[in-house]
Amino acid sequence: MVEGERWTITGLDQNNNRLEGNVVVPANPSYDATDREWYYRTAAARIYFTEGTNEFQVWDTRDPSRLVICIVRAPYRYASQQNTFPGISLAGSMADINAVFAKLSGSGTRLTGGDCTVTRQ
Repeated sequence: MVEGERWTITGLDQNNNRLEGNVVVPANPSYDATDREWYYRTAAARIYFTEGTNEFQVWDTRDPSRLVICIVRAPYRYASQQNTFPGISLAGSMADINAVFAKLSGSGTRLTGGDCTVTRQ
């Protein structure tokens, strides 16, 4: 991932409401050698990248009451020559997002919304 590069998140959140976010790839990521994961963080953005699978999450954290998250997982994955990545999205406060995961956990419940695209510019 190229530090300083601008990424946009567009799509629909878990409630089928329009979402949009902007992230600048932060500098100085930390690395967890056990899980082979990179963490890029600033007050306005987070990116989590898993080395083994090339799966990643992009978070626009500028507004804590409406975090915008796009999660890119298999069969899609990060590739340095690619500019757009489809994923699943969530938006809301951290409590809202935790509630979505709690509801989904082991319940068999499915989301009806939550499609996003991350675009590198």
